[in-house]
Amino acid sequence: MIGRIFIFLISKGRIFFGVLFLAPLLSQFLNYNKIENILGIPTLIPCLFIGFFWGLYATIKGRWFWF
Repeated sequence: MIGRIFIFLISKGRIFFGVLFLAPLLSQFLNYNKIENILGIPTLIPCLFIGFFWGLYATIKGRWFWF
């Protein structure tokens, strides 16, 4: 059972990397450049969507970039 959970988490590692690393990194970058709100919401929320979909793209395509 724990082995299956571990394998599942490893297989979705790119999504976790996008959400747990890239999203806060992008949010901090935007805050550093004085962009603290996007359409009236904190920058972390759009960055979480970007990180999730970028990780999903990387999981589906097998690479992080399109080229």
